[in-house]
Amino acid sequence: MKTYFALFSIATAASLVTTPLIRRFCQRYNFLDIPLDGRRIHRTAVPRLGGLALYLSCLTALSLLPFVDNLLTQTLSSLKPEFLTLFIPATLVLLLGGYDDVKGTNAVVKFAGLGLIAALFYAMGGRIDALSIPLFGSMQLPPLFSFIITVVWLVGITNAFNLIDGIDGLASGAALFSSLVILGVSISQERTLMIVVSLVLCGALAGFLRYNFNPASIFLGDSGSLFTGFLLAALSVLGTQKATTAVAIVAPILAFGFPMVDTAMTMGRRLLSRKPVFQGDTEHIHHMLLARGWSQRRAALVLYGVCALFGLAALIFPATGSKLTGFMMFVISVAVIIAVGHLRYHEVDELRAGVKRTVGDRRLRVANNIRVRRAALALSKASDLHEMFEATRHLLDFGEFSFANAQVGQPGRADMNERAYQASLQRHPKQLLEFRNGRVFWSWSGDEMNDVNRSRSEWSFRLPLVKDGVEWGWLNFYRGFDAEPMLVDTNYLSDLFRREFTDAAARIFTAHEAPVAAKAMAMTAEKVSG
Repeated sequence: MKTYFALFSIATAASLVTTPLIRRFCQRYNFLDIPLDGRRIHRTAVPRLGGLALYLSCLTALSLLPFVDNLLTQTLSSLKPEFLTLFIPATLVLLLGGYDDVKGTNAVVKFAGLGLIAALFYAMGGRIDALSIPLFGSMQLPPLFSFIITVVWLVGITNAFNLIDGIDGLASGAALFSSLVILGVSISQERTLMIVVSLVLCGALAGFLRYNFNPASIFLGDSGSLFTGFLLAALSVLGTQKATTAVAIVAPILAFGFPMVDTAMTMGRRLLSRKPVFQGDTEHIHHMLLARGWSQRRAALVLYGVCALFGLAALIFPATGSKLTGFMMFVISVAVIIAVGHLRYHEVDELRAGVKRTVGDRRLRVANNIRVRRAALALSKASDLHEMFEATRHLLDFGEFSFANAQVGQPGRADMNERAYQASLQRHPKQLLEFRNGRVFWSWSGDEMNDVNRSRSEWSFRLPLVKDGVEWGWLNFYRGFDAEPMLVDTNYLSDLFRREFTDAAARIFTAHEAPVAAKAMAMTAEKVSG
């Protein structure tokens, strides 16, 4: 126990001393994070090689172990292969991140580099070779699947910590909570190497937070976020080896709960919005909290609380037993979904609306579309104007529109238009049609709003009635600005219904063109015979 305490204290002290030195080094050689784009929250140049301070602090504490001779160091001496499996790839990740901090590189190069380093970790013996899924039991993975899952896990968790490094102290604080969770799980499993490494990392992060919390005087940089994320992911992989319970799988997932949720949200948002997956934006969870007017300190502290809750759940799982694992994961997932929903992501709101349209409103939408089809069929059988507009009125009874009006008739053919109007009036004396300015007018209203209020509170769309280049008028539908989402396919209205309405108008009006044509033919025949 004294050795454990000494390791933590040395790592913390080394971090407190090393970090200011690295900060001064960055300032001298201009290794600074300069805010050149809108994604940066800070306004002044800040040193960015914080990962080097973490690495040196961990190395300082671990390098003293060979000078101690006790049961702990004797146990560790037999674990040198596992130690090298952890720190050789982690060192390469630090160098990759450091190169990005100093020279800059793109996301593809970073992912490719992380993938190769993860493959090296697998080749050195660090691998996920079995999965125990809640409610399904444990299964051994074939080598190919073991390799893929190991690489995806390492690269995913590493990148997750890189993505949340957007406000002062967030990534380092989240990593500290994850380290504490892994420390707790390691103690329960009596995994000596994991206890030592996670304890040293905790000390290094605790000392670094002194300078990284808002207002930060040094950033983790890619060197720090990638190194920390990879080391934690690698520790979790070693912790799952030789473990067959679902708890061994679930605990690491919860240990990285917040980074994983943010990464999943980021990837999902970008895919839904059809944005490049690797393109940065300002819509991470911490950005959404800042957009609400929160300070960086408040956002970081609240998200620390989220990390603490995830960590607490991870530590509680071993006591619940595997039977409750699935249920608890379900409860946590629901809580995460509800919490994320309150951040008002556009993609989440649209996805929720899409689910409502697909599940909740599907039956009503189908019923309304059937109404359109029936109205189109009635239009195809209409023999006069009254029947044509009655079919339209029945369509409007489904309540999607508040007002409709129409003007029908061929321009310049007032005589023909009037004959069609009079013919319909003779059959239906109470028809609600008007004939003015050589055309037939019709309107329908689902409310008592006057025209002035209607123009201010409603929008409309017009269906032009054109067939074979001949204009037969127009038909307007109106809806309130504050109306519920439309539960009818507008393509049915603009295509099927408009086409049948136009055909009906053309058929009805041209039916009353015959007497004129007959009279013209008779006059032509009379002139010829004369």
